[in-house]
Order: sequence, then structure tokens, then C-alpha cells
Amino acid sequence: MNLTAVKTREELSDQVEKLSSQVEKLSSELTMLKDLQDSSRSDVQTSVAHVAELDMERHQRSEAERIGRVKDEFLANLSHELRTPLNAILGWAQLLKPGQTSEAEMAEGLEIIRRNALVQGQLIEDLLDMSRIVSGKLRLNVQRVDMPAVITRAVESVQLAATAKGVRLEVVVDPIAGPITGDPNRMQQVVWNLLTNAIKFTPKGGRVQIVLERASSHVELSISDTGKGIGAAFLPHVFERFSQSDPSVTRSHMGLGLGLAIVKNLVELHGGSVMAKSTGEGKGSTFIVLLPISVMRSADEKDGPTHSASPTEIEFASSPDLKGVRVMVVDDNTDTMNLVKHLLEQCGVSVATCSSGEECLARLPMWHPDVVISDIGMPDMDGYSMMREMRSLPPEKGGGTPAVALTAFARSEDRRRAMLAGFDVHVSKPVEPGELVAVVARMARRT
Repeated sequence: MNLTAVKTREELSDQVEKLSSQVEKLSSELTMLKDLQDSSRSDVQTSVAHVAELDMERHQRSEAERIGRVKDEFLANLSHELRTPLNAILGWAQLLKPGQTSEAEMAEGLEIIRRNALVQGQLIEDLLDMSRIVSGKLRLNVQRVDMPAVITRAVESVQLAATAKGVRLEVVVDPIAGPITGDPNRMQQVVWNLLTNAIKFTPKGGRVQIVLERASSHVELSISDTGKGIGAAFLPHVFERFSQSDPSVTRSHMGLGLGLAIVKNLVELHGGSVMAKSTGEGKGSTFIVLLPISVMRSADEKDGPTHSASPTEIEFASSPDLKGVRVMVVDDNTDTMNLVKHLLEQCGVSVATCSSGEECLARLPMWHPDVVISDIGMPDMDGYSMMREMRSLPPEKGGGTPAVALTAFARSEDRRRAMLAGFDVHVSKPVEPGELVAVVARMARRT
């Protein structure tokens, strides 16, 4: 055998062994890389799942905090909204005494009591309705509902308010739209809530349009306005309980934030749906209610619910003589402002009234009151801001005038905030006339 050939075969065998060894090594390394890749993929998946879990927890915590803030704002707002009409009712009830009140004052006082009793009755009714809805105890008196008639009654009930505000109502009703099956009183409540909401947020010279028509197997009710509109951030929350686009004390429009939540629940109890549309703030809004058409026939509709208020009698102690004392009253609520004015004038006080904080600051240096009585929750400039501005004035321009916060914000933190802003005394509504007169007498003696 050729030695060269033998040597060549041995070299080839060695090379084959080396290659086999390298292949095995590469195979082992590839296996290790695959294991590392699988482990990394698993770690990445675990990390992604952990991040997603943290994001969900963060979102849930944020949502829980938002709901907590909304509830706190609602409770403070509830106290304010209930106390404000009660203050006017109790105050005027004590002022209207036979032989001591002129016919004009008697008529004015009774009208204010009636108006505020209706406001408070509606607030209580909204709270009771929401409680029934949440607990599942709301019952419907189901019968045939003539929607055109329901809309007519609802429009009649808000026409006076719309006219007084200078808002034009346009009604377009298809007389054959319907009927539906449901509770006529509750459906009138739905339409009334939507209409009053539209009028409240529509400025003078604006328009509210009500359209009722048939849409396939449904009746469609749309109420649109040319008012302030709804911001994109608030639109998803517009039907939530206690929600308000502006929960601050400077908001121009009062309320509990329950009306639209009640509308949504009542509509859904009737098998329908409701939605809100708005292209943004300042561009108006539209609320659309869809209700299924019914073929049911039953009894005639009944009249809507009525509200009554229980009389409250509190003794008004004899008032001190405050002749010569000058008091400036600041409140955006005309009923409350006039009540305080009449009360103090009966004690000989000279009273100047201001409907805003800006007006008070403008008149203060010229009128030189002995005492300032101011509300807290006012639009544009609230009582806190007004008082801080007032305390920054020099004494000769009224910066040191004793000041009383007369407000429906009655929590301990509200009292503390009023003191820090510069008020001397915090008096919560409703206030007994005797107490307010005593506070004014004490404040006036400090000047």
C-alpha cells in the first residue's frame, strides 16, 4: 500500500474527528442559546405581564381616588344645595309677621318661600329617586304612554323659566310617534330633567330644540341646545352619579349632579337607551333618547307627581337697635341677599347689596361699611378670593372691615378655610335671624 495514501487517510480521519467534535460543540452551544432564548422570552413575558398588572392596579387606584373625590364633592355640594333654599324659607317665615310687614313684603316673602320650597322638594325627590334606583325599589306604573302629550306637559312646565332667561324653545313633534309602554309620570320626569338641564346651560338669546320622531321600531326624542357644550374629558362621565363638569365653589350652575343619572336609569328601566353628543365646550350639546314602540293599550295617563313642603316655625328673638350701622351684603342668590337686607333693615341697619365679589370690591372704598356679610360659593370670584383681595386693601379703603362668611358650605374645613382667607366669623346656612343680627351687632362694635 502506498504510504502516502495511508497517511492521507489518517489525516482525513483526524480532520473528520475534529469536525465531528466541532459540530458537537456547536450543537451544544446552539442548545444553550436556545435555552437562553426560551428563558429570556419567558422573562420578557413575565415582565410584560407584571407591567400590565401594575398598570391595571394603577388605573384601579386612580379610578377609586376619582370616585372618592366625586363623593366628597357631592356631600359638600349636597349640604350647600339643601341649606341655601332652607335659609330663605326659615328667614322669611320669621320675618313675615302680621302687623309688622307691608302687603308688598308679604307677597314677596311668600313667593320666595314657595319658590325655595319647590327647589328643596325637587332636591329631596332626586335623592329619593336615586336611592330607590340603586336599591332596586323603584316601581313603574306601566301603561300606554302618549309621548306627544308628555312632551307638551313638560314644555309647559319649563316655558316660564325659558322665557325669563330669554331662551327660545322649538318643538317639533310627530303626532304618530309612539305610543310606548311605561310610566307616564316617569317619562315626563325624563323630559323635564333634560329640558331644565338644557335651559340651565344655555345663555340668553340661545335656543333649545325638542324633536320627537319615529325611528324604525323606536321612538327617538332629541333635545339639543346652543349652550356651553360638554368637554371631551367629561363626556364619558356625564351620566354618572354625582358628576359635575365644574364641581368648584365658583361654578355658575348649582345642582347635585343627579339629574342625568336619574334620566339614564329611568330610560333603561323602560327598555330604552340615552346618549349625549357634543363637539366641545361652547358648541352646545344634544341628548338622544331611544324608546321601543309598543302595541299595548291600557288606561289613560295620570297627572304628574306633586311636591309639598312642611312648614317650619322658629321663634325670632327681639332684635337690638342697630341704627346707623352700615352693612354690605354680597351674594349671587337674590333671595338670600334680599332676606338679609330686609332682616337687617328691620333693625335700623343701612344695607348695600352686591351680587358679586367684584362689585363688592369696587364699592367698598366709596361706601365704607361697618360690616361685610358675604356668601362663599359665587361664580367668577368666590368669597375666599374676594376676602383675600379685600384684606390686601389699606384700612382707609376698607381692608380692615369686619367680615362675616354666611354660607351653605358648613364643614369644619370650610370654616377653617374661611378664617384663613380673612373672614372674622363663619355662619352656616340656614341661619336664625336672631343669630345673624347678634353677629352683626358684635362685629359693628369692633369698628
